[in-house]
Amino acid sequence: MFHKGSISRLWVVVFVVSIFSFLSLSHSAKTQVPELIFTVPDTTVSPGEVGALLNIYIDNFFDTIAGFQFVLVSERPDLVTFNFDNGGFDTTGTLVSGFEYVQGINRAGDQSEIWFRCIANLPFDTVNTQGFAPQQGGVAVRIPFNAASYPNPDSGLVSILSVTTPVDFSDPWGNSIGVVTETIYDTTFYLCHLWQNDTCLEWIEVDPDSAGYDSLAVNSSLYGYLDTTIVIINDGSITITQSLQCDYDGDGIITIADLTTLVCCLFRSSPPDVCEEVECDADGSGSTNIADLTYIVDYLFHGGPSPG
Repeated sequence: MFHKGSISRLWVVVFVVSIFSFLSLSHSAKTQVPELIFTVPDTTVSPGEVGALLNIYIDNFFDTIAGFQFVLVSERPDLVTFNFDNGGFDTTGTLVSGFEYVQGINRAGDQSEIWFRCIANLPFDTVNTQGFAPQQGGVAVRIPFNAASYPNPDSGLVSILSVTTPVDFSDPWGNSIGVVTETIYDTTFYLCHLWQNDTCLEWIEVDPDSAGYDSLAVNSSLYGYLDTTIVIINDGSITITQSLQCDYDGDGIITIADLTTLVCCLFRSSPPDVCEEVECDADGSGSTNIADLTYIVDYLFHGGPSPG
């Protein structure tokens, strides 16, 4: 039987244990939440698209990001290459709009790789853009790319886009986000090849297991890498569609000739087999009508989106 004082002490113990259990669980849950997610989406385009824009997304949960860099590789440059006509990037309305330093580099020289890097709040700049605060789903930057006009259907129409080094992120104070450092030790073994009394005149590097050694030298280097539980990198892909909405003449691109055919189909002046053979639901409404005609006009003459 418990006495009153014993019961009070018991509740104190239970309360303290519960608090520590809660803190432990909270810490465990927190360590499982990534600090940053960098995503290259899966994208579908029509054959022959030039300068199409690929949105790169960043979700940052804790830190303000004041700089980052990454290399994006098209593993099928016969299908997809990066477009460097305007520097290789578009920052209009993105998270890095207003950053003091932005650069896109044609790293491989054949437009198959882009090395993008940016920095906010440079010390010699008076703009003092601090970077972008924690947010989710933001477009970090848009990367223009070109899709092949006449890809080979037998070889597949998908190019994987891989994010590779150098890739890292920085806060406004220059600290790397998500980088884990590890000390690497390198030991070199030596054997004296020529002695003069007690002084060695000539050392040679040896394998200690086979030759033995007289002395050794230990060098250390600091190696940094992204912790994949803190910073998650999601690769993407670009798929070139084999069938194109409203491509009546089958040349792989939408032109005025296709627009003319659509007009004839809508107003019944083209043969029925021509109009029914190619679907032209440009706006994705589920049917072909005047709205699709307006959609194609906007695409051809006003830079609107490509037919869905």
